[in-house]
Amino acid sequence: MKREEEKDPQEEYFIEKIKKSGYPLEIEVSNLLDRDNYYVSNTHYYFDAETNEGRDIDIYGVPISMPILELGEKLAPLGLRTELAIECKKSESYAWFFYTRPRLPHSVYMRGQLRTSVPTPTRFSIDSFQWKLQNECLSPHYDSFDRIAVAYDEIKKAKLEKKTGENKRSDSSGRKEIFEAKNQLVKFTCYEIHETFKRISKLPKDSPKRELIIVMFPIIVVDGDVFEVSFDCGEPKLERKDHLLLLTNYRCPYCLEVESYTIEIVHRSYFGTFLKTLGEYFQVVREKMLENKEELLKKATIQG
Repeated sequence: MKREEEKDPQEEYFIEKIKKSGYPLEIEVSNLLDRDNYYVSNTHYYFDAETNEGRDIDIYGVPISMPILELGEKLAPLGLRTELAIECKKSESYAWFFYTRPRLPHSVYMRGQLRTSVPTPTRFSIDSFQWKLQNECLSPHYDSFDRIAVAYDEIKKAKLEKKTGENKRSDSSGRKEIFEAKNQLVKFTCYEIHETFKRISKLPKDSPKRELIIVMFPIIVVDGDVFEVSFDCGEPKLERKDHLLLLTNYRCPYCLEVESYTIEIVHRSYFGTFLKTLGEYFQVVREKMLENKEELLKKATIQG
């Protein structure tokens, strides 16, 4: 009998176990990134300065479509890097709940994700390079959201009794899938940004002068039930979601500052559409920077 005709009694069991793991989701997300012209690195390394050990995130992605690359060349000596850090989570027995509040202007929520080689002014100034960049060029797709999650929970789904339809039991799970994913993402973001600028600082002094801007987009892609929880007169209101924002804060071990991060929660079924929106945003940002190039360079020179 040929090998392909043999029936391994364990094979169906293995297949079911694989389907329930998170790896099919990670491969699916990676394939969608490939389709939309991203450089994709799986199990991408970073160093966890808190635990003093090497770790990895599921996916690191960088857009490399021709329109974006061509606009990038026109921006020189300004350089813009827009990068994705992705963790994938799957659950059949637990649901995820995100508690939201009204959202303020975007810059309040993403300070840890953005860094430039232009020195930041010691005092706040609306005439600075950073202000011009953030408010006239980088206004993100986050701005389409009027609410942002500030807390979350993972709750085990109830089992309904067939005869009565009553819940058998439901309680907080004690699981930490979202907690672990967001921590991985912010730690990677700190590491990647720090290492990039560390390498730049070691370039020869006579190297061509370039002003680099890095914006990292941390994302959790989920395969499971996701709900936004808001409150109406003190009563919780649930709404099933395919895309929402989660706010978190983290003390960067490199700059020692407590910074804010916006993490996008994207349902598996929506990820393809989400990538198209993100790609359009990346192109628009570069177009806006090109329109404001001379003024940005002038401000960078004054601050430098």
